Amino acid sequence: MDSVHDNWVYAQAVDHERCRIVLHTVYPHAEPPEFTDIVFEGVVVHHFEQQKVGGGSYPANVMFDVEESEPGLILGQYAELLSRTKNHGWPVFKYDGIEDLVSQLTAAGTKCFEVRGTCGLNGFVFAVRMEFRRRQLRAEVTDATPGR
Repeated sequence: MDSVHDNWVYAQAVDHERCRIVLHTVYPHAEPPEFTDIVFEGVVVHHFEQQKVGGGSYPANVMFDVEESEPGLILGQYAELLSRTKNHGWPVFKYDGIEDLVSQLTAAGTKCFEVRGTCGLNGFVFAVRMEFRRRQLRAEVTDATPGR
């Protein structure tokens, strides 16, 4: 699978300790529906915005695409966010301008992936790699009840 265009994001998982993010998606227009996970490994920082929650007849988050992008260009689109968070340890503890930030975020071979939605979810992920993984069935969120 080379594309997640028009897939609906129905769940996401962020594993901070293992530096992994998974966006669980479905392409509901096929019979049977096609399930694809967008898996980011070696994540150093991410930012998602405009996420919608809820189901219904119209999906909450529809993907346009996820692709590797030029880091300086993507970060330049978030200048206001970066200026607000610069002294608060995000996306890194200290940097001198966008070029220095890009250098720090990509120093270990990390790439910038732009997450674009038609509806809902948008943002970016700096990670070592990203791949689309097909699955047979919908992923289920685990029970969050303590002690189970």
